[in-house]
Amino acid sequence: MGLMLRRKPPAKPVELMLVPMIDIFSVMITFLLMTAVFSRISIIQLDLPSAAAGEAVEPQFRLEVMVRKDGLELTNGRDSIAVLPLENGAYPLKQLTLMAANLKGQHIDVDTASVLMAPDVQYDHLVQVMDAIRSTDVATAAANGFTSAPNGSGRVSMFPKIAVGDAP
Repeated sequence: MGLMLRRKPPAKPVELMLVPMIDIFSVMITFLLMTAVFSRISIIQLDLPSAAAGEAVEPQFRLEVMVRKDGLELTNGRDSIAVLPLENGAYPLKQLTLMAANLKGQHIDVDTASVLMAPDVQYDHLVQVMDAIRSTDVATAAANGFTSAPNGSGRVSMFPKIAVGDAP
């Protein structure tokens, strides 16, 4: 007798069930959107001089902070006010804020400043220096002889109009 071969029944066509897959994806998307951390992007408003503005009027005082690799230098555009060397490899931002508050107390009506940056300085240092001279806390402002209405965070504006450029 020989071997009897059994024949397989003809295969049914396979159906792909997409409904469970769609359900899983919709739950995953909902979960990811609910747990996503949205980063806050802050934009710094800079007032840059333009040639179309006409003839520039030189203010009586303008704070210039030069950010160099070895420290900070404060000038009034012509004369040096102070030189702040690096402290343990970091810029002396608290001392810069105190000096800026002192200068703001002497020149209350001035709200413009320039931050001039050397080419070998990181961008993050530029932003930190701008933040240091833009505002201070209420106690520092009162100790240096000027007051203004604090904004919502309890800080007082010092030099909010900042121009950026290259250090000489």
